[in-house]
Amino acid sequence: MEEHSLRVEDERVASGYGARAVLDATTLDSIREANLAFLALLAPPRPAGPAVAAYGLDAGTVAAVARLDPFARRIAASLPYTLFNARFEDRDFWRAVVRDAARPGSASLSDEATFARTVVFLAWHLVHGEELTPAMVLGMGPTVADAWRGLPLSAIDHAATCALPVMRARWVDHPRFWPKLAATGRAGTRPGNVALRDLGLQLLAAQGLAPAQAVADGE
Repeated sequence: MEEHSLRVEDERVASGYGARAVLDATTLDSIREANLAFLALLAPPRPAGPAVAAYGLDAGTVAAVARLDPFARRIAASLPYTLFNARFEDRDFWRAVVRDAARPGSASLSDEATFARTVVFLAWHLVHGEELTPAMVLGMGPTVADAWRGLPLSAIDHAATCALPVMRARWVDHPRFWPKLAATGRAGTRPGNVALRDLGLQLLAAQGLAPAQAVADGE
């Protein structure tokens, strides 16, 4: 993956993601750092005890992630989308957060609360940039992005307080994504990382097609 730009040109993904460019180096760095922080919360590199289920993932998957060395974690985190989700597909949830934006947020300094603030600030930044970026990076549909644009920067702590209880790993129900991530990190190879990147983009594309399919089916 190029450090200075990213171009998604996978015609096998029947999504409309093809040949869309466009995460600059700063954005890619921000995504990678947020992913690394999530992996550290999910599975500390030197766990004090046996792995337990966390953020929607079973204990075995958490243990596999915990075994990744620092280099492997960096490889696994270097994707053009987040490894976590905070109900970014849920328009009603985030409209309610914006509606109550004047409420105070938590003053907690825990690692989890700090991470939630990082996630919310990243999302706030992305929705004020390129129109396609929130969908590609976060899986955030247009109506959710519109709701986020109504969130004042002063409400970041409130939004983080709302996001923390619903924070989950991405695609926890997919049988291959997290096992492939752990294996890719161990292998530390660019081809493996490209395969993981493309799998995630395919899953994002499938999510993007779901609402349109529901309308077509009369749901």
